[in-house]
Amino acid sequence: MGSAAPFRGVFAAMVTPFTDDGRALSETRLRAYCDFLIDKGVSGLFAFGTTGEWPLLAESERASGSRIIVQQVRKRVPVIAHVGAHETGQVIRLAVEAREAGVDAVSLVSPPFFSLDDDALFDHFTAVARAVAGLPVFLYNIPEFAGNDISPQLFLRVAGKADNVIGLKHSGDSLARILEYRRAMGAGFSLFNGNDSLALPALHEGVDGLVSGNASTRPELLVALYALFHEGKHGEAAQKQRVLDDFIASLDSSCELSSLKALLALRGMPVGDVRLPLKHLGSEGREALRRLLP
Repeated sequence: MGSAAPFRGVFAAMVTPFTDDGRALSETRLRAYCDFLIDKGVSGLFAFGTTGEWPLLAESERASGSRIIVQQVRKRVPVIAHVGAHETGQVIRLAVEAREAGVDAVSLVSPPFFSLDDDALFDHFTAVARAVAGLPVFLYNIPEFAGNDISPQLFLRVAGKADNVIGLKHSGDSLARILEYRRAMGAGFSLFNGNDSLALPALHEGVDGLVSGNASTRPELLVALYALFHEGKHGEAAQKQRVLDDFIASLDSSCELSSLKALLALRGMPVGDVRLPLKHLGSEGREALRRLLP
């Protein structure tokens, strides 16, 4: 089993910066955005996941984006590239391209849409992991969207056949499942929480870090919450969780990603808007966001 030691803390689940017309990934904005997040104290970057609109990105954009991020980060923090997709061959290509770009790890979601049993998921995950032997691999469980669940038993089965599978990101709604993962995985694997509503409770249950979509636009809040928890200032950490909960509740869930991008623009970090068919935030919504600025 590979070392999971570098993978802890707050990893910003990055938005993907586009040009104003949304037709292309913006290298200039992506480089500036990497620096913005690192300057705000995040422990690492998680690129091209759900917050990064991965289903709407071309394979070439994900590959070139990984190269840009690695070049800009210059080993200041670890970079995890999400390489999940529908078809195993495509995921392997994305994982190989990410490894060639120099990322520190890759993450892959369960293939969405088709209902897959554990044997099918096992074959998929092990094929990808073996294709990039030596590169740390995280499985990414988000059953609400993928429709396929990665049980703790399946995770251990995959890790038993692919020793570069070193951890898991769980973005479900169940705190009990977080505890189940932690007990099954032990301390040798890295466990990340991906549901910000459970950030502090998940830390209490022993997760190693937070892969946070809200840290993409308000990194200071998540960094402070994580630091206060580890300093034993649990009351202050709970207050940060309440601020985070209020922030999440204030966002329009029908255009959440557009809202995150609009907030970044208000903070002087323009990243374009979301791609269709995702809903764009209207002018009234943009004005309301000004009240949410930290």
